[in-house]
Amino acid sequence: MIVDDEDHCIKSLHDYILSDPRISVVASVTDPVPATAEIIEKKPDLLFLDIQMPGKSGFDILGEIHRAGVKPCVIFVTAFENFAIQAIKASAFDYLLKPVDRTELAVAVERAINQINGREPERNYSLLLEMTSRKKLKFNTAGGFFLIDPSDIVYIQADWNYSEIHLGKEKYEVVVVNLGEIEKMLPPSEFARISRSVIVNLKYLSKVQRIKRLCILNKDGEVFQFRIPLLRIRDLEKLL
Repeated sequence: MIVDDEDHCIKSLHDYILSDPRISVVASVTDPVPATAEIIEKKPDLLFLDIQMPGKSGFDILGEIHRAGVKPCVIFVTAFENFAIQAIKASAFDYLLKPVDRTELAVAVERAINQINGREPERNYSLLLEMTSRKKLKFNTAGGFFLIDPSDIVYIQADWNYSEIHLGKEKYEVVVVNLGEIEKMLPPSEFARISRSVIVNLKYLSKVQRIKRLCILNKDGEVFQFRIPLLRIRDLEKLL
């Protein structure tokens, strides 16, 4: 069973699972509120569960089904690294980051099947613990993927359905991920969205001009400046 408020994430998992004859999907749910009742009714062996959803989190759902005595093998699928410890405490079997890598998904599914069939040894939490120390963000490309350390990012700018991740002057990567999704992947204490189209790394913030409404960044002598609404200036002051 798959519970995720994003249709495209469900479709991606569903397409992969259909290729494995050992697995059938008993239900796919986009609304987390009624998901608990459906999980209790279906009693799936394996549950793919998003964490941050409107109305109810994946941890809320997991607690509710456990209290009802339903304990499937749970693989969290999320855009956030910082829930790994909480996932361990919630007895999750595995933890995959969006966008999900097919190889990592295949390994997780194989191990989950072995667990369900009683062939998997006691859960080794080293992989989940590793998530808490991972610093780099992974973005898939047509030919593979690339990794970026968040501390190297100066700013991120929306470009229609794409986002430009700027690491310096004339040095950037273009990804097919919208700004809102990238914002969720970033450490909230280190980055701030200063407008609808720009996220900045607070590490490089050097000056904010209220009258001109400018946000100015400086990285190794390279200066970047952006227009910033007055309301966002006030939000920045609360963060700093």
